Order: sequence, then structure tokens, then C-alpha cells
Amino acid sequence: MDELDGSRAYGASSHTGTSVAVHAGFPNPAAERAGLPLSLDKLFVKHPSSTYFFRVRGHNWHDHGVFDGDLAIIDRAISPREGSLVVWWQPSGELVLTPFERANQQNIWGTITAIIHSFSEAHV
Repeated sequence: MDELDGSRAYGASSHTGTSVAVHAGFPNPAAERAGLPLSLDKLFVKHPSSTYFFRVRGHNWHDHGVFDGDLAIIDRAISPREGSLVVWWQPSGELVLTPFERANQQNIWGTITAIIHSFSEAHV
């Protein structure tokens, strides 16, 4: 009995010498859809010259779904409003993630537009 490997996924026809595609399972509904590849820049960055990426450090935001090591996207061109998360400078020089309502309004550095969370084992 022959072993199956990746090279035998597409067999050759014995009488024509052409490749034959073998499909198993349900067809991919997206296969016929022609479109542009997904771009995280286009999805999350509205103002490229004023957008910055930072890694979140700390464990104070787990209740809000923000974890140590997550990527925060901050746009300095967006004015924060009630409910926004912002980054602001503390007098010690440290940048801090805080709801807009609790931040020192004079020291706000930028508005968080997205948090990208990895589902790697580090967060489990």
C-alpha cells in the first residue's frame, strides 16, 4: 500500500499527462471573490503621520480586555471624548493608559484607536 504525502494531493491523469485537482469537503465561498488583501494599516490608521504603535505593559486592564504585550494604536490627531482611552504623561515622565475622564487633560499625548490582542499562550 502506498503512503500518502503532499506531493500526491494533486494526481496526474495517466492518459493525458495533465494535472487533476482533487477537492474534498465544502468549497471555499471566498475562492471566487476577487479583492484586495487585508491591510491593517488601512483598517486602523486614519492619520499616518500622527499614528504611533506602543506595546502595553502591565496587568491593570484585564477587565477591559487589554493585556500585557498587546499593541496599542495611538492617533495624536484625534481629539479624545468621553469614553475614549488616552495615553498621557505622568509628572514622572511615564506614559499611562487611562480613560479620558480620569486623565490629566493638559498632559494627554494621544487617543487610542485600537488594541491588537494576540491569542498566544503568553496571555492564557
